[in-house]
Amino acid sequence: MNTKTKWGHWFWGLFFLACAVILVASKMGWFSYHLSFWTLVFTFVLAAAAVKSLAEWSFTGAIFSLAFMSMLYAKPLGITSLVPWTVLGVALLLSIGLSLVFQPLKRKHHRHHAHIIYNSDKGPGHHNIIIGRDDDADDSSENTTTDHESTVEVNVRMGSAVRYIQSENFQQAVINMTVGEVKVYFDGAKIVGDHAAIEVNGNVGQIDLYIPEAWDIQEQLDSFIVDISENGHSSKTGPKVYLVGNLKVGELTIHYI
Repeated sequence: MNTKTKWGHWFWGLFFLACAVILVASKMGWFSYHLSFWTLVFTFVLAAAAVKSLAEWSFTGAIFSLAFMSMLYAKPLGITSLVPWTVLGVALLLSIGLSLVFQPLKRKHHRHHAHIIYNSDKGPGHHNIIIGRDDDADDSSENTTTDHESTVEVNVRMGSAVRYIQSENFQQAVINMTVGEVKVYFDGAKIVGDHAAIEVNGNVGQIDLYIPEAWDIQEQLDSFIVDISENGHSSKTGPKVYLVGNLKVGELTIHYI
């Protein structure tokens, strides 16, 4: 059992014990403010989401979880005049600001977890996709470029970028975006093996992926307030492409061409 798994067991164990105590205290009238059953349920869920987001250095997830929690307790907090749009607006601005300010620390945190393994099969003979990340790469602002490498990284911070992937042996792409817009065209890329990976990490923005219609996209994104949609149809006759990563507040569209 690794350290992360052990931490998870301790956290969730203590969390549910605390939930049980709070539920009993509420029903016994030990709180001056009466809490309904569903208010308690949503409080537990949002509190867990906030702590989990902070543990993963996701300021957006933590701030929006706290924002929604403040809406539940708007009356006792005396902020009914701020609900909902002012609270959500402040949460959005805080998430953007903190993401930009603490980006270097976040990169150092991810550098310790630079390789992520995804299993495409669970049975014997399964194969892995190993994604590496170069956290020291320069950010991209407004630009349009073409890449022929098997491994591609796109970095956008408060800007936009268009990337054309024309690799003869495409293996992986890592897209990092903070407040921006990214368009990546994979129609000129070829996958020699039977799998590849596209990792998307971002906060507040729009990402458009133009994918060959034969590719079999396996969507495994960890997302929060993200609209994920598809245009066109995939025949799923080609290699599997794992779409992974962590995307907060935005829009991601897969265009099959």
